[in-house]
Amino acid sequence: MAADRATVNVSASLLPDSMKTSIGGTTVYDLNDIGNNNKWIYVRMQTDGTTARDLVTEDGVQYLNETITYTDTIPLTVEADDDVVFIAIKNNGTTDGSTASTANLYVGLTGGDLAANSGTIVIEPNEVWFARLRGEALADINAASSSGDLSYEVFAILDDGGV
Repeated sequence: MAADRATVNVSASLLPDSMKTSIGGTTVYDLNDIGNNNKWIYVRMQTDGTTARDLVTEDGVQYLNETITYTDTIPLTVEADDDVVFIAIKNNGTTDGSTASTANLYVGLTGGDLAANSGTIVIEPNEVWFARLRGEALADINAASSSGDLSYEVFAILDDGGV
């Protein structure tokens, strides 16, 4: 069942050169570790310049790997009802997928002015940030750019209907 799992390996070199140390670890999120109706989404988005807005700005992102019959409706996200339990976000380092950008992607879990908030997550060009969350409402996670439009990707496991 490896396809239903998120695995992230991290290796870091830390501290000043005179006392340099390395640490590493692996985060594994098995589907339904938190909640009981977990489903994957993947979406490529673009910020609205420096204006904070929802990370995934629309209802109706289709869940991945859902089996449906001809009489079923396609399962889609409902931003207000779905909770994020695992997320990985990549700043693509472009404004539109092809034009290079040096802008940072700001991500916040509480909304508001992301450039001024002290709790804002900063993802530099071509960096990836990930987290295992207890069940953060998808509608509460916001994004903005430090300068102009910015392309980013979201890979997430949502608990459909909330934790």
